[in-house]
Formats: sequence, structure tokens, C-alpha cells
Amino acid sequence: MWVDINTHLELMSSPPAQVLKEAGSVGVSFIATGTHPDQWLWIEDRVPQVAFGLHPHHLNQTFDWLSILEDLLLRHQQSAIGEIGLDFRSGMPERTAQIDAFESQLALARSQDRAVIIHAVKSHNDVISSLKKVCSERFVIHAFNGSMDIAKEYLSLGGYLSAGGLMTRDPKPRALSVFQSIPKNRILLESDAPDLPIAGKQEGSPAHLPMIGRVLAHDLNLSETALQQLCTQNARNLFDYDFVQSN
Repeated sequence: MWVDINTHLELMSSPPAQVLKEAGSVGVSFIATGTHPDQWLWIEDRVPQVAFGLHPHHLNQTFDWLSILEDLLLRHQQSAIGEIGLDFRSGMPERTAQIDAFESQLALARSQDRAVIIHAVKSHNDVISSLKKVCSERFVIHAFNGSMDIAKEYLSLGGYLSAGGLMTRDPKPRALSVFQSIPKNRILLESDAPDLPIAGKQEGSPAHLPMIGRVLAHDLNLSETALQQLCTQNARNLFDYDFVQSN
């Protein structure tokens, strides 16, 4: 079984049941990640494993999203928090507001002992500062593409790093050297579907995860089976969920 730790089910061109069926047919279990309150309710009962979180893209909420999030987490005792984080690209919400929302969700995750899926774009130093401030230790940086120095900071805090479809492209992303160097028990895989598709595809899918794994296994000098077993165990360790039984 392969585990995809980040799929945006509501953005896929195929119906949820078809996405689930196609993923299961190639031995993939996935987490459908949340981004905003309306979408949380949409994914709530569509797949076995879900995560709920306010993505920085959707920060401009006019109601008490944090209370809604807390209620959802109480209803779904095995769900993670995500996809949350910081994105400091031009046109994104103001930095202080992003940091406040991020740290509020990190604190909620810590209080309920939930794993966190983190989005970090042009913001690694601030993400690290927030993780240290809240004392967060149970997290993964999704689609990691930073430097080795940044990777070491995340790892020192107890975090995991996730690799996705970019690993199948040519030229290889700079982060490949990071994944080749870090402890293998800190590596996770994702499709980030429908974004970050594998080479030759217009849309990502959790069904593509074995292809991502095949390429990365070669680059890490591991067998596919070894990487599959390793990443599945890593996902179980972080999310405290038996993904094998989820599809």
C-alpha cells in the first residue's frame, strides 16, 4: 500500500468515488486535505481519511472558522489538521494575519495531539519560528523544495518532509539532494492532486503515487518495495492511522 498524504479531492476533474476507486486499484490510500470551512463539510464523509485546516489562500473568512474547525476535529478523532501554513507570495493575505491563523491552528493541533500538514512558500523561516513558538513536533512540510539547511531545521523539530510529482520531472528539483541525504524515516509521499502532476500529465492524481514512488526509489537507490513499506510506516507513525484498511 502506498500512502498519499495530500490530495485536494474537491478540485479533481473526476468524481470522488472514481478517484477513490482508481487510487485503490493501484494500492494507494490517501488523505483528502481541507482548505476552508465550506470545503471541510464537503469532504467530511466522502473518504475514510481526511484533514481539516484553513489554508492561507482562504484566510479572509468572516465567521468563527476556528470553532467550526474544533468541532470537526472532535467529530473526527483520527483526522489531521491541514493544509495550513504561510504563503508570502505577492497578493496573499497580510503576513501578521497569516501567522496568527497558522499559530492558532498549530496550538489546536498540539492540544488535541493531531498531525499537521503544512504549506510553506517563501516563508520557511517564519514557519520554523511559529513551530518553535507553539512547540509543535508532529508535522509534515508538504511538497518540500527547500535547502538542506532548512530541512535540518524541520527535522530537528521532529518534522517530516514530503515529496511529490516534481520528483518525476527533468531537470530534477533541487530538493532531490535533500531527500537523498535525510533519514529515510522522515520521508513521506504525496500527489498534491490535481496540482503538481507527474511528468507528462496535465492533472495530478493519487493513482499516480506509485509512479512518484518508483522514480524516487531509483533516485534514493532503494527498491520500490522498500520505499513503499518505509513511507507507509512513516505515514502511520505521523498520522497514527492504519492506512492499509482505509480503502
